[in-house]
Amino acid sequence: MWSLLESPLTGNIRTGQLAVLASISVLVVIALFNALLAKGTGAHKLPDLPIALQEELPNEKDRIERYVNDTRELLIHGYRVFKDQVFGINTTEGTNIVLPLKYLDDLKGQRTLTFGAFLEEQFTLKEYTKLGNLTEAQIQVYIRDFNPLLPQYIPTIHRWICEYFPIGECESWTTTKPYVPLNRLVSRICARMFLGEAAARDDRWLDVAAVYIKTVEHWITNLKKWPKSLRPLVWRFVDGRRQAWQQFEEGRMIVSESLRKKKANGNKPLNDPPSLMDCLTSGQYSDSINDTEYHTIAQMNLCVAAIQAQAATVMQCLIDASGYPEYIPELREEIEQTLQSSGGVWTKQALDRLLKLDSFLKETQRLNSPDLTSYQRRVMQPLTLSNGMRIPRGATLVIPTGAINMDGQYFESPEQFDGFRFYRKRLESEDNAKKHQLVTVGKYDLAWGYGRHACPGRFMADIVMKLIMIEFLTRYDVKYPTSQARPENVIYEGILAPDPEWELSFKKRC
Repeated sequence: MWSLLESPLTGNIRTGQLAVLASISVLVVIALFNALLAKGTGAHKLPDLPIALQEELPNEKDRIERYVNDTRELLIHGYRVFKDQVFGINTTEGTNIVLPLKYLDDLKGQRTLTFGAFLEEQFTLKEYTKLGNLTEAQIQVYIRDFNPLLPQYIPTIHRWICEYFPIGECESWTTTKPYVPLNRLVSRICARMFLGEAAARDDRWLDVAAVYIKTVEHWITNLKKWPKSLRPLVWRFVDGRRQAWQQFEEGRMIVSESLRKKKANGNKPLNDPPSLMDCLTSGQYSDSINDTEYHTIAQMNLCVAAIQAQAATVMQCLIDASGYPEYIPELREEIEQTLQSSGGVWTKQALDRLLKLDSFLKETQRLNSPDLTSYQRRVMQPLTLSNGMRIPRGATLVIPTGAINMDGQYFESPEQFDGFRFYRKRLESEDNAKKHQLVTVGKYDLAWGYGRHACPGRFMADIVMKLIMIEFLTRYDVKYPTSQARPENVIYEGILAPDPEWELSFKKRC
């Protein structure tokens, strides 16, 4: 028992903590018994499904390990073997049901499917970490009040990018690791848009935003080493919890300062354009200005959701620009001509005319999307698919986006990077001109999700990522430090990310 209790917990447990652990040992046994009982009674029993790699890896633990460390190949293998069938993948949180694209129509309008429950139960473990999705009210404010402000934000975003650009002069070829400073830049932009200018210039907030994400990831990773039935008993002692809560409290103090300043300003917006927090504390939601916990959780959720995804996509795009330099002259020409035609000022209309840059980003996202599955949903009430398969309450559904994006049925030469793939598609017809954009959501465009719960932040990300790429492409030449293949991504539990140690070489353009 004691060896079990010591494994994923903090390495240095005080005597008092040991006493607490000893006092709950009986409860641990009861929890284990209840878990076995629930398993034996077949609660929320899944349909009879083929399981990816079940023949190759008969041990479920080995399949879970493959999911954790090589999700992309697991999905591609299952997708190719079972192609148009529903199949399962074993994960740390149970068996996920993987649906082919043809079943997406079955799920349209199903209000018994929820992304929030999936995110909070399978990834962020909200019950312990407080992290999760924004509330429905916050999402509606984001869509209704904040997104319409984005065109006004473009000069502000561009000014902040130029003021805090993460790469120096680079008069000669200079090798650097750009991901961490790039992440800092995106953190600053997000802080300005979500919390306000004071926070964006406050290194305390930027430090919390950067470190908190890593600390919570560490805490969640350690907590997931424990069976679900034991987590309510051990979560307080798992390594990472103390640090995460300390950082959360530091963030709370800064959010509290912003709320106090707004109250002192008669609850008028502190920023122009207004920040998301200005929107969340106005009108019918003005009373929430007194709820510091509510707004701190919202800001932390936004940090986790927005910063890494945007920084990672820009980093991946720089890697592809280095690996395929033949695209750079055309991208620069498009940027220069568009800027000239818009009077030397970037506007929403001007950014929308960057069809080639839009395509380049979308192709990077196709091959290196941060999420290897999409349309992740927890089933809240039983449903029946068109093939008659009954999906029980509590099941988790996913679409294997990482595998679909490598399917020649939907993408010609899918394993090949084609930076202008979607640019050509948009030129094929007048109807296509409005499709195949970076922000497009559809049956074959699943990077941002699907349906009414598609990511509302994609329009902000579109603007931020394009403006950052514009500065990189117009300021510098970029290449791999040595002649090499594209570096390997970091993959963990369905999430794909750049390695912070990746190096690129930059040289200021003449």
